Amino acid sequence: MLNRLNVFTKIALLVVILLILVLFLYTYSNRESVRVIEYEIQNNTKNQLSTFADSVESNIYQLSLYGMSIGQDSSIQEYQRPDYKDIPYERAKAGIAILEKMNLYNAASKWHSTITLYFPRMKKVISTDDDAYIPYEENQFTEPLSQYWTYDDNHFVWHTTVPTTAISNPSKAKLITKISFPIHHLKLLLDQNKLNNKGDPFMFHPDFGLISNSTEKSTMKSVLPSLQSAKLEAKGGFRTTLDGTEYYVSYIQSKSLGWYYVDYVPMQQILKPITISRNLFYASIAVLIVMSILVLYTLFRSVQVPLLQLVKGTNRLSAGDFSVRLNHTAHNEFSLLFARFNIMAQRIQELIENVYEEKLRRREATLKQLQSQINPHFLYNCLFYIKNMARMKNEKAVVAMALNLGEYYRYITRSENDMATIREELAMVKNYLEIQSLRLERMHFTIDVSHAILDKTVPRLTLQPIIENAVIHGLEPRAENGEIRIYGDCKDDVYMLTVEDSGLGMSDKQLEQMKYDLLKPLDENMGCGTWNVHQRLSFLYGEGAGLTYNHSSLGGVKVDIIWHDNTNK
Repeated sequence: MLNRLNVFTKIALLVVILLILVLFLYTYSNRESVRVIEYEIQNNTKNQLSTFADSVESNIYQLSLYGMSIGQDSSIQEYQRPDYKDIPYERAKAGIAILEKMNLYNAASKWHSTITLYFPRMKKVISTDDDAYIPYEENQFTEPLSQYWTYDDNHFVWHTTVPTTAISNPSKAKLITKISFPIHHLKLLLDQNKLNNKGDPFMFHPDFGLISNSTEKSTMKSVLPSLQSAKLEAKGGFRTTLDGTEYYVSYIQSKSLGWYYVDYVPMQQILKPITISRNLFYASIAVLIVMSILVLYTLFRSVQVPLLQLVKGTNRLSAGDFSVRLNHTAHNEFSLLFARFNIMAQRIQELIENVYEEKLRRREATLKQLQSQINPHFLYNCLFYIKNMARMKNEKAVVAMALNLGEYYRYITRSENDMATIREELAMVKNYLEIQSLRLERMHFTIDVSHAILDKTVPRLTLQPIIENAVIHGLEPRAENGEIRIYGDCKDDVYMLTVEDSGLGMSDKQLEQMKYDLLKPLDENMGCGTWNVHQRLSFLYGEGAGLTYNHSSLGGVKVDIIWHDNTNK
């Protein structure tokens, strides 16, 4: 299929394929780059959040560990001695020692927490909270205690009991330890994480809302609806669009607190350099496409169009149309080529016309020579007819034959004018047919030509060869009566004379051969009469003029003589 395409189409197709290939490769490369960067951003966000979660969990684990180990402290055991019931001083001394140890732990711990010890059996409370007096209430621990950290009034609280099995029934516990810390510590860690990692972390709980860092951006609150509507797992991430900006939200659930550590990053801001680079590339491709179209258009106008004109001109020249000329207004190499083509076509046309005219003149001279020579057989037959009629004392027949024979030979031997009117041609034909009617006696003819064309001119001896063929080859071989009809008229400046006979006729193959013989060069096997008539008409009146052969309704052959009378214009 590519072999059928011209050079310009192939070049245009290659340019389009090249642009599509470059666009496809860059688009694929850009998508892969974006995908890799997005993957790294997501992993980095998750890793940072995981580091932050580990830091929080480590501090909470230390608090929990201290809450479980404090019940084994010797000071606690001593404080609960039964014999101290009657020695308040010793019990107060042991209480002070416990409080000092708890304050010492707070001083050594990263987070300052409030540690409160409840002694249900003794109805006593020891707490590191110096600002508040905490009395022991009988109905405070009637309900089972939570085994996890709980959130209450901006504090996280965790309980443990001694023994540990008393967590479900605190009233039976020897010791209940309550450890709480404010969310301020978490905010400090969030601020530190934001400073180190340039993120915007916060903590989220579906029931309690969020714990933000000190900035408290509005974007952070905008993320809340997406978090509340999402089905959160232990950890993961999702994409969301806020105010036309796409964000990646990563989260990890705290095993201790039950809250989610959340961080989000604007994907578009991070990918902005790649997006700008992509847009610049697409703009470059657009400019390249426009430039390619301009180049292809220029190539088409400057090369392809002249080539197509040259190909069409060459095809017309090879088909025999030597009048073709090429027009090219641009001043380039094709102008010179077109000028040389036009000169070549003109010279070929002049040469062909000269040769053609020379052949026509030679054929016409041959025809005139043949027609000017007296056909001995035809003349002998006419003379024998005159002799027989004279012997039979048929004076009218002798006179008629002599007069028609004289007029006939006077017309065919005249050479002063190559053109004759239809009226003159019909008069000569009538003389010829009357001679043949006198000889054959079984032939009759009719002439019905419109007066509108009687004064139109045609080459001399246009009708005579056709009438002669109709008589000799059509009527004479038949024993029956014969008929020849001659009629003519004009329509839309097209003139037509028709000759029909009732002779032997021709087959379709013979008719096609006759039509073919009119177009090919003359040879010794062809009669030159009708060929010469056809060639003279074609040369004189142009395309469409000449002879056509068809079957006649009389049974013989129908010959139409057609021409446009442009010689009188």
